[in-house]
Amino acid sequence: MVGPNILLDFLLEKGFGPYIGVPCSILTPLINYAIDHSETKFYMATSEGEAMGIAAGLTLAGRKPVVLMQNSGLGNCINPLTSLHLIYKLKALLLISLRGEKGVPDEPQHQIMGTITCDLLRDMNVPFEIMKDSNEELIEQLTRIDTAIKKNGSPFALIVQKGTILNYNLKNGPQKSNKYFLSRKKAISVIASLLTGKEAIISTTGKISREIFFENNNCESTFYMVGSMGCASAIAFGVALEKPEKKILVLDGDGAFLMKMGNVATIGFYNPINYIHIVLDNEAHDSTGGQFTVSAKINLGGIAMSCGFKSAEVVLNKLDLSTALKKALNEDGPHFIHVKVLKGADENLGRPTLTPFEIKERFSSFLENNS
Repeated sequence: MVGPNILLDFLLEKGFGPYIGVPCSILTPLINYAIDHSETKFYMATSEGEAMGIAAGLTLAGRKPVVLMQNSGLGNCINPLTSLHLIYKLKALLLISLRGEKGVPDEPQHQIMGTITCDLLRDMNVPFEIMKDSNEELIEQLTRIDTAIKKNGSPFALIVQKGTILNYNLKNGPQKSNKYFLSRKKAISVIASLLTGKEAIISTTGKISREIFFENNNCESTFYMVGSMGCASAIAFGVALEKPEKKILVLDGDGAFLMKMGNVATIGFYNPINYIHIVLDNEAHDSTGGQFTVSAKINLGGIAMSCGFKSAEVVLNKLDLSTALKKALNEDGPHFIHVKVLKGADENLGRPTLTPFEIKERFSSFLENNS
């Protein structure tokens, strides 16, 4: 295993930076180290495709940017890689984590991408190597990659396997405000207590789906998402269009909301009266190590209202959350509820015990039989 300082300090010496990316648990030590050290400036992007766009601008301005992403996010990068970086020959180093690696236990959403990551890079003619796991070999590898980037003037990918990088805990992340009282688990408990079982719920990927799975007793009316970060609101909108007689709720996170914020514009334009969008905002990527999101400075409800939502509420406590949700359940929408919650979750939080296929079949059956 190698220390994140070995990798990032060497890249700094070679003139690489700034760093842009979206967190992944495998890359957490690198991202935490970059955040903690001002000389390795790190910019948090809302999506990997956006990160590639930022990298393009940095390259045009004379820098050698480093983009960090999970291999699932490589899917978000295919267009900017093929139609921007490669045809303009824009230099960048891509640090891509390998989730779903063959023979390594992982979550179901990574199974397919884990087997095709290297093939995708080959098909796009993006040169790549697997990151070495010893300090000496890594320095030799980075020297070779630096030479290749200078020669070819285009992106080069370094694939990072699980267990390659030593842990590094974040020390200097943004401080969380003491004004937030609700935990995400408590907020989910309040929401679950107000539902009758007839409403359909789409819960976003990560700890939100895991918490509602256990808080709401593995409910057939909930579609527990894995992967596809940011798509929960689009899924809920699709269901709302076809089931106008049923209240459709989406439980979203701030990182996921920001990743696909354009969904809100589409939803507001078509104005589904049965749609309720709840964002549980802890200003952090909680599932990948607690790195900050950019939500702290954003009026999410204001965005929803400007897109055509009927109402938007910001809530900080159980009573206000209960009041806002009762109103949304009893009035035509679309409605938006922005819940500010504390960072963190139960360390012993389990995972849904159903397969994605079982979740889909059960949820579709619920929609068909409970209209």
